[in-house]
Amino acid sequence: MFQTIKKIIKISTIILLVLIIAAVSAYIYIYKNDAVAKKLKEKDYVSFSVLLYGTEKILPGRLDVYTALYDKRANILKVFSVNTDAVVLNKREKSRSLKTIFNEISKKDINAAIKKFYMDLHEIIGNAAATDFYINTSFEMLDIAVWQNKKFKFILLKDNFENGDLESLNRIETVEYFMHLTSPAIMKICQNYDFFDTNILKLSFVSSVLRLKSLNPVLMFCEMPVKHTKTRVEHDKQNIEEFLNKVYYADIVPHTKVKGVLIDIKNASRKPRMAEKAAWLLRKNKLDVLGWSNNLYAVYDKTLIKDYKGNFMQALRIAEILKTGKVIVSYNNRSYPDMRIFIGKDCILYDNLDKKEEQNGKN
Repeated sequence: MFQTIKKIIKISTIILLVLIIAAVSAYIYIYKNDAVAKKLKEKDYVSFSVLLYGTEKILPGRLDVYTALYDKRANILKVFSVNTDAVVLNKREKSRSLKTIFNEISKKDINAAIKKFYMDLHEIIGNAAATDFYINTSFEMLDIAVWQNKKFKFILLKDNFENGDLESLNRIETVEYFMHLTSPAIMKICQNYDFFDTNILKLSFVSSVLRLKSLNPVLMFCEMPVKHTKTRVEHDKQNIEEFLNKVYYADIVPHTKVKGVLIDIKNASRKPRMAEKAAWLLRKNKLDVLGWSNNLYAVYDKTLIKDYKGNFMQALRIAEILKTGKVIVSYNNRSYPDMRIFIGKDCILYDNLDKKEEQNGKN
């Protein structure tokens, strides 16, 4: 009996040692082949780009492009959403949008279309377009890669938005979806990894996604500054340069060091007096509210906080006070309010007047 127990312990010890050695070997192998981890070790940040294009089967003509910068010092992921409707201003060619140029070339050669797109984007945003790592694929291939995931379809394949804000909210949800991929979703993508045009190895992709989930960075979602004319959308060169220097590549400024932020509030919930309630709550927390209005033609399911001057941490503080709110950095140095809040249906606020109305209702 004693000999049997001794033998079992010995075998268990050997198995445990083998598992430990295998785990360590796997870790060393992955680390040696993990280009993303190497880049993070060498630098304080690593950059990515993701390009998703439509096909005849799914979202024809659509083009969604993001560049991203992960800052390991602040543990923040800055995602820059490219406005592909922006016109490429070139004296040698007819002015057309990034999307139009891409779709025309992609009919003949998708790789040439991608290459041309990034060349044009570099003219607009400079080195922010030259990322360390890239992933290019179609919505159709991505849909197959995640095995027609219902949540994926509901978020990423949504189209026909009432306005640009609602489209931006959808894009934030898209980024958040990929930031928190479940293990089954990761495995499904790995099984179909050949669908992606990327310079990230499969093992590196897996370790990067798992690392991102573990680090749980703060998401700073940013829109590309543009100017709207009567006939087209143009990139806003001055605001883009300021945004890149003061926000995208700059250190995060704590909200305690930010003063005099002017806030405008609009009620997009269709619930009575919500903008007024939010205004008084923010003023109670010593924030400077310029004004509020209760009439907005669109209805937002979720509260949106648009930061026009790069006061991101202050915007997060406001979301904390309201107990809800998606923040978008929509840099515009010509905006009079520094921040605008669209109160959505998800915002729940009560004040003394509500209590009085409730009491009168009972009487």
